[in-house]
Amino acid sequence: MKTGTKEWADANENCITGCSNNCRYCYGKNMAVRYKRETTETWPVEHPRATAKAKKHKGRTMFPTTHDLHYEHVDWWGPFLKQLLDLGNDVLIVSKPEAKSIEYICTEFENFIQQIEFRFTIGASDDGTARYWEPGAPSIWQRRLALSYAFRNGFRTSVSMEPLLIENPQIFIDRHLYHSVTGEIWIGCMNHYNFNPEIPEESRQMQIQSKENMQEVYDSLKDNPKIRWKDSVQKLLGVSQS
Repeated sequence: MKTGTKEWADANENCITGCSNNCRYCYGKNMAVRYKRETTETWPVEHPRATAKAKKHKGRTMFPTTHDLHYEHVDWWGPFLKQLLDLGNDVLIVSKPEAKSIEYICTEFENFIQQIEFRFTIGASDDGTARYWEPGAPSIWQRRLALSYAFRNGFRTSVSMEPLLIENPQIFIDRHLYHSVTGEIWIGCMNHYNFNPEIPEESRQMQIQSKENMQEVYDSLKDNPKIRWKDSVQKLLGVSQS
């Protein structure tokens, strides 16, 4: 079974250190702090990687994996993305998107449309939940706007609901995601996080990704042809990818 980013891509690229999304569950942040490359205070302050150099990869390249594409830093990530595309890479752009950044990519890289797929992280249906877990990230409305914009401009689109932050996501998917997605909607659990059951949002998240609730989510969506299950759900429920 492939796990983590290998479920989506053969190679990873990043050109920025830190991420102002500052998600509580961020694996990249946790590793950077653990190995003393960053602190919890410095992580949200983004800066370009001096050694970042785009490479040609076999298969699909996921960009980025440990930061996002905030428009205020387009002069950092825009040229790097162009280098990846100029080299002929098939690029999976993964983001909690700012609409302005996606408008820029769709305009500036229109000639590379066959090499680009967007995968937007939209795991919550309301901003209250999103602000707790992803305090610096764009609103859910802005992410949906970016998804719709990319779709209407003819780009391949997909969604990551990892981590899933909705107890029953079927209605949200049907109403707000399904018809703007050309590819897949991936559902996964929150990994590598020590929950505090005394905090309401964390207690709620424990319930969301309990085996009982995830079984209900799986049963309600297993016949949807666009739904894919991350390794965390496969392991939890003992199911395989269809």
